[in-house]
Amino acid sequence: MFKRFIQFSASLALVGLVTSPAQAWWETGHMLTAQMAYQNLTPKARAESDRLIQLLAVSQPDLQRQHFVPTSVWMDEIKARRLRVFDQWHYINIPYNPDGVAAVENPPGTNIVSMTESLIATLQDERAADFEKAFALRMLLHLVGDIHQPFHAVGKISEQHRDGDRGGNLTKVKDAKVKNLHALFDSTAGLYPDISPEQWQTGIPDLASQLQKDFPKDNWKLMMKTHPSNWAKESYKLSIKYGYSSLPQDGELTPEMRRSVQRVCAERLALGGYRLAEILNQSFK
Repeated sequence: MFKRFIQFSASLALVGLVTSPAQAWWETGHMLTAQMAYQNLTPKARAESDRLIQLLAVSQPDLQRQHFVPTSVWMDEIKARRLRVFDQWHYINIPYNPDGVAAVENPPGTNIVSMTESLIATLQDERAADFEKAFALRMLLHLVGDIHQPFHAVGKISEQHRDGDRGGNLTKVKDAKVKNLHALFDSTAGLYPDISPEQWQTGIPDLASQLQKDFPKDNWKLMMKTHPSNWAKESYKLSIKYGYSSLPQDGELTPEMRRSVQRVCAERLALGGYRLAEILNQSFK
């Protein structure tokens, strides 16, 4: 089943939909999670989500971007325009210290778990104004994707990096396309083609439909009601098992590791989509 999924992804690349998988997570990956969610919304939740997206459509003049799916990239787009006040919302660096190194204590603060909780609460608060809900929805579309990326939930402590390796960004890998563990997972290890937000309709719906077939929602019924802190813990464990513990000491990326990372990323994107739909269906009853 997963083999068919990889073949399907490759076929899209061959017909010229995209040019490079180097930045797949940031655009294709986020839009896949959003499309998975959109396909699983109730009619009422979909209508309300569409309405709220349009309230802030002025922030995205391109008509192709004024939709639930490409809006999932909006939070990275405003970061690229140098509005950096939301930077800490994207991650939580849970310490991973396998060698027991004396570490620099990082004070608790704003992180992806606390902000995801806050955004969900805003969507479900009857007192929240339309603007507040519209803003919360746009941020949530992105952060639910981020929290399911394993290296948005970890920081490895070592002699070289006593305050952590910044979510795998400082742990190098030897690969033609990526240079560190964080980028390896961000790129889904080359599994997906890079589809731009302007062209999302040419590939994202078909990829998401195939993803839903490969990873049916019924397989995860017991995982729908979990808390954002649990999602982060899941990601943390996966980062260790399929990232730090699987990477050879010389940093050389093996074919076996690449396949494992691809599988994990596909599962996390699908699960993130289902959970996002669950949140919105409950928020917009």
